[in-house]
Amino acid sequence: MKKEKSKPGKQELYQLDLLHKLSLGLIIPLLVFTACHHTTTTADSSVTFGKVVTAANVDSTNSPTALADTFSPTQKTIYVVAEAKQVAPGTRIAASWTRDGTPVQVSGEVVADKGYHDTNIEFHLNAGVDGFAPGKYKVQLVINGQPGPDANFTVK
Repeated sequence: MKKEKSKPGKQELYQLDLLHKLSLGLIIPLLVFTACHHTTTTADSSVTFGKVVTAANVDSTNSPTALADTFSPTQKTIYVVAEAKQVAPGTRIAASWTRDGTPVQVSGEVVADKGYHDTNIEFHLNAGVDGFAPGKYKVQLVINGQPGPDANFTVK
């Protein structure tokens, strides 16, 4: 004998609707959290980065104190700060700076003497005698000789 499907009652429909709303309430914030808290892991897994930002100044822990992506030509120093979630011992990190696609400077390489977690890595570019030339700049982190995350900024 074939059993007929019964239509769901009000209680079942309410439970399904509530379950749907609850799942959306959990999924959407998770998607937003994931999109807003981007991390980058290098190809060799030696470093995991959070945000990479440019700033007009940093404090004693290398945390940016004046985030900026536009600077005046009279700015004395421009900083790039990488939020490093994990850095393996022996990892080599440098910063390559360009203006309008032309190399400006490669900041000195640092080598992790031990493993680090939740720290800031800072590189900076000092202005020349005549200040910074106007243009579109990019600073690319170089991890163990390979391109890593980057940040863009403008001098005008």
